[in-house]
Amino acid sequence: MIRRPAPTLIAAAILLFVGLPMAAMATDDRARDAELIKTFGLITASQAKTLALKEAPGVVTEIELDDRDFAKGWKWEVEVVDTQGKKMEVDLDARTGRVLKVDQGWF
Repeated sequence: MIRRPAPTLIAAAILLFVGLPMAAMATDDRARDAELIKTFGLITASQAKTLALKEAPGVVTEIELDDRDFAKGWKWEVEVVDTQGKKMEVDLDARTGRVLKVDQGWF
């Protein structure tokens, strides 16, 4: 009779092979962002969250520092969900904090 691995063993294996590399990527992204913020004098993720929530109140579900349309600068893309569950993305100029656009439900 062949024994099957316990569900907790399977979950641990999934975490090991999927979760840990994703956590490492998040750490790499934070280090990259910190270097870009320092080098180019950009606003921090915390500042970007605060500015985005003024524009679209709710809960920030994701934030990413991205280069803006091929060498036009850097922008923060902040995804927000409001109390009704409506999703919005607020794009901010990463140098000035100026709101570039707000998209509702397009992502």
